[in-house]
Amino acid sequence: MEQVQCRNIRHSYDGVRDAVTDLDLAVRRGEVLALIGPNGAGKSTTLRVFATLQRPDSGSVLWDGADAWEDRFQIRRRIGFLGDGTALYPTMTAAGYLRFFAECYGQDDATARRRVGDTLAMFDLTSKAEVAISELSKGMRQRLAIARTMVHEPELLLLDEPADGLDPLARRQLRDILREVAGKGVGIVVSSHILRELDGFCDTVALIQKGKLEVHGSVEDVIEDYDVGRRLHEVHVTRGLQKAIEVLRKHEGLVEGLAPLHKGEPEPDPTTGDRGIVKVRIHGVEERAAHLLRELVLSDVEVIALSKVRSDLEDVYQSMGRDEVS
Repeated sequence: MEQVQCRNIRHSYDGVRDAVTDLDLAVRRGEVLALIGPNGAGKSTTLRVFATLQRPDSGSVLWDGADAWEDRFQIRRRIGFLGDGTALYPTMTAAGYLRFFAECYGQDDATARRRVGDTLAMFDLTSKAEVAISELSKGMRQRLAIARTMVHEPELLLLDEPADGLDPLARRQLRDILREVAGKGVGIVVSSHILRELDGFCDTVALIQKGKLEVHGSVEDVIEDYDVGRRLHEVHVTRGLQKAIEVLRKHEGLVEGLAPLHKGEPEPDPTTGDRGIVKVRIHGVEERAAHLLRELVLSDVEVIALSKVRSDLEDVYQSMGRDEVS
């Protein structure tokens, strides 16, 4: 696989309203594409169309330029798909579940054993290999469901809300795993509501609203094109931390958090601390930051830096202000 493309896709479930309309979207070999949008916007339908599990009313899915529907049963062997729900079998063991799917994909005994072992290790489930799925925690079941999508070494990976049920550490591990998999040339599409998890992890972003693709491009380009007036800044304070927080709030700065000035220093206490980094949202034009810096200095706060942190995907999404569903 070099590229999979949805071309002019339109699909309706009731014949009245379109779930997706005029959708043109491609995912390339080794690319991680973030698919974002509100509930009901058409994300899950898009994934099912990519996976050849849903035949659209019009349009086509092309694998390297060839119609995928005509060869869908062979194409599906090259896809790893995580849909809505984990589709686990509670009486199976974790290893038995993965082996079952490895055999469904036609792997011989030796290959299946190797892939099951490798995949369990990848998702830190080796110690749970012979444990019944019903006895696994929610997070472990979710990791096993994702592992199942990779056991046959697919060329295209389609994941609908893969981080659901995962704790912060497991989410970081998942990002690392997916980046490693993409590095081997696998195309990946991730649909998620956790936009901060996607920023800095995905290569490309596609925003779907009301069944239509409204924004598509590299993450960096999209953030630059849709940079917003609600900006995050970092204020580095060496003296007068409490006064700095007071001044920022007085001038409509939204303080989001504190961080130590240097690695190894303790987390600053907003009631007793005197130094630290204040993370603050500054609304309005760029000159507002300069105004706030002046106010801080006049209030006898020692500031060694005030720097803008780039907008993120969540900023872009909120700036569009239209949670429209089909």
